[in-house]
Amino acid sequence: MPSRLPAERASMDEPLILDRYRLIERIAAGGSAEVWRAKDEQLDRPVAVKRLHPHLLPDEASRRRLVAEARAAAALSHPVIVGVYDVDATGESPALVMELVEGESLAARIERDGPLEERAAAALTADVAEALYHAHQRGVIHRDVKPGNVLLAADGRTRLVDFGIAHSLAPSAERLTLAGTVMGTLRAMAPEQLTGGPITPRTDLYGLGVVLHEALTGHAPYPATSPVALADAQRAGPPAMDGIDPALASVIGACLSYDPTSRPLHAGALAVALRDWLAGDPAAALAMAPRAPATVDTAAITQPLPRVAAPAAAAAAASAPPPAPARRRRSLAWPIAALAVVAVVAVAAAAVLPGISPGADAAPAPPSASATPSPAWMAGLVGQIEEACGAESAAQAQADMAVMDEEAAADYTAERVAECTTAGPGNGDGGGNDKGDKGKGRGKKDNGD
Repeated sequence: MPSRLPAERASMDEPLILDRYRLIERIAAGGSAEVWRAKDEQLDRPVAVKRLHPHLLPDEASRRRLVAEARAAAALSHPVIVGVYDVDATGESPALVMELVEGESLAARIERDGPLEERAAAALTADVAEALYHAHQRGVIHRDVKPGNVLLAADGRTRLVDFGIAHSLAPSAERLTLAGTVMGTLRAMAPEQLTGGPITPRTDLYGLGVVLHEALTGHAPYPATSPVALADAQRAGPPAMDGIDPALASVIGACLSYDPTSRPLHAGALAVALRDWLAGDPAAALAMAPRAPATVDTAAITQPLPRVAAPAAAAAAASAPPPAPARRRRSLAWPIAALAVVAVVAVAAAAVLPGISPGADAAPAPPSASATPSPAWMAGLVGQIEEACGAESAAQAQADMAVMDEEAAADYTAERVAECTTAGPGNGDGGGNDKGDKGKGRGKKDNGD
């Protein structure tokens, strides 16, 4: 995350960002951005402005991705998710304007005070899991869940920041990581992020495992100092967790599974298990103990999704009904035997969950007969990329377009087709995960880094 700095005041002569946001003081800085306390001159309210280092967004394609991700993040509405208000992708220093959260990151708290007490760590992780469940239902994947992106607000609430930043910055971030200079992000990277596999909601579950492990132990699950060493450690299995409650150790082990299909089905199930543990019932958490990879790809299975209660601190403001009884919720946490296999458009389409958003009083949706179809305009654009770049590139493009509107997707398609036409068919991104322009990896904190 950006480190805390002595307050640096902005010059009053500095131009307003987007003609309305006046920088006041720099409050944090890191490898990819600076965070400033600022004032929205139009609405007369404090905001946080995250100014991204320009070299990490060197071209129009990366800036369009930033805008698309900002739009997707701004559409999320959950008490744990830090709101995104605005984006500037045209200025010399691209910037995100966000809700200002007074407090500190979990990473900073651990560095100062050491590990959290078990119940505090479990409650915090459950809060983040509920926020991710909300986002995943709407097709948004965080991609960079780690202690530096979990904020502990001064009012006691847990907040999650930086949806989409890793996706926008990945080409540059990956180069820095491979050079060994962005270790904060590296230690929280899921195996599929290291190997170029598809990014799915379960990638965020790996990050949740890292968050809970660090909150309980004060250190990362694997003390690796390079991508190769980290990949080797991940393949060896979950780390030793002596002294950690067996139920919480089961949750961590499941989230850190090398095979994504061995992780919990979704963030909602994880949140339910942790809430049950906090209520004195460890059964659902213990049932998540790592197991052999499933023979059926559960990423391609449609299942009922449990309703997740709002975090305790925001319960008074939440309109959702009380959570279902523990027995019912546990039955939804791992319903492997009752799931029905459905067809999916492409493997990469599993990178997002269907946009299920039942009303506050609606029961969980029953299993559907098919996956949610892509918009008609997307199929034509994906077809253009497949013709120019090959099937693997087209599959990755379809996953990328899931968080874009039609205009941004059309621009993205034109650029990918132009690249592949120049390089020759099949020489695009190769279909690898988080691959962006010219085949390089794509990526994404107090209001951080």
